[in-house]
Amino acid sequence: MRAAGPFPGDAAVAVAVSGGADSMTLLSLAHDWAAETGATLTALTVDHGLRPEAGAEAAQVAAWCKAHGIAHQTLVWTGDKPDNGLQAAARDARYTLLHEWCHAQGHTELLVAHSQNDQAETYLMRMSRGSGIDGLAAMPLVSDRNGVRLIRPLLTVSRARIEATTAVRSLATVSDPSNRDRRYARVRMRDKLKLLEAHGVSAAAIAGTARVFGNMRAARERAIAVLAGDIAVLHLQGYASIARAGLTGANPEADPGLAPETARGLVAAVLMSIGGLDYPPRRERLARLMADILQNVDFRPRTLGNCVISSRGGELFIRREHRTIRHVIPVEPGRRVIWDRRFTVEFAAIPATEAARYRICALGEDGWRYIVSLSDPRDLVEFREIPGPVRYALPAVWYDEKVVEVPHLRYQSGQGVEKIVENVEFLIQPLLKGHPFWVI
Repeated sequence: MRAAGPFPGDAAVAVAVSGGADSMTLLSLAHDWAAETGATLTALTVDHGLRPEAGAEAAQVAAWCKAHGIAHQTLVWTGDKPDNGLQAAARDARYTLLHEWCHAQGHTELLVAHSQNDQAETYLMRMSRGSGIDGLAAMPLVSDRNGVRLIRPLLTVSRARIEATTAVRSLATVSDPSNRDRRYARVRMRDKLKLLEAHGVSAAAIAGTARVFGNMRAARERAIAVLAGDIAVLHLQGYASIARAGLTGANPEADPGLAPETARGLVAAVLMSIGGLDYPPRRERLARLMADILQNVDFRPRTLGNCVISSRGGELFIRREHRTIRHVIPVEPGRRVIWDRRFTVEFAAIPATEAARYRICALGEDGWRYIVSLSDPRDLVEFREIPGPVRYALPAVWYDEKVVEVPHLRYQSGQGVEKIVENVEFLIQPLLKGHPFWVI
């Protein structure tokens, strides 16, 4: 925890707890740490609804937490479950639920129990898929996801040590049979890791190799952050401009071999921020885009990663592809939510009966025309400085077919409650803010 700090004395920390040995040990250790530092601790258990025992297991974790004076919440994954890719879908749903809870409750730190063995498995899985430096760096100690820091305090600790701690502390645990189901790739890789260890290739050695790639990734991301500060502008309305000349000459004198990779990394990070992506576009598609940017004087607009990329004069212009936005969320008084994976939206503490009338979705072309039809043209002059397609991708509060509020345009229709949205913030990739891959 010291490596992931510093933490304020009143830090509000959540711990993801499935009930398995890894997470129960992490919770027990974190409880000790919180008692020493004055931090507030909350355990979060996700019930995926995939096994009939899951509810009882979550209740068992809740009972253990109650006995030790730890706050606990069970988060339930509702809705239809996919027939294919179930484990990946469950993982995405789990992290979505955990992060949404942290945002809503104002928790900025979320602990998960990934171990050294998990790190080695991740490295091997990515190596088998032919990943580059970013993938082979595996998992960082700390990663920022939409304002919540995901922390892995046990990342250098072997599973054997964790299980020994579980035994010494006499912790009650549950066993998820899916962790032994060989239909899942990670379970099969776990078995292969045991074979490697039997031949003298330890999980610690493999995790150490991931750390080497992690340091390489961190160095590359520091170079990207420097380049971004020199040639890129990320606007709070969710679009970006990049000087094309800066991409073609991305510090070749400092490191000729790193220059193309730095330029490509910058474009990828901007696409992730503008497009609301968890991962960069596929390397081959990004390579084609970069070749076009660097070599084609008559660059024509194209799409990639939920974004539209165009060239204006000497600048590359990147915006969200507004016609593909499908995200609609209800207004929840006093809560802070993520919209379109691009903006945090904090709602005002309005009456729940009023809030039920409203929803957040993209302004769109129809929404902009609606605003124009009701406004004095003189009031819209400064808004027209924001490119039209960018305006269409902004979050807006709707009531039926009426736009009642657009925070970025400081627009309010005067209908309904005085103010629905308290604050909106554009989410920028951490490395563009000078926070590179965090190696432990």
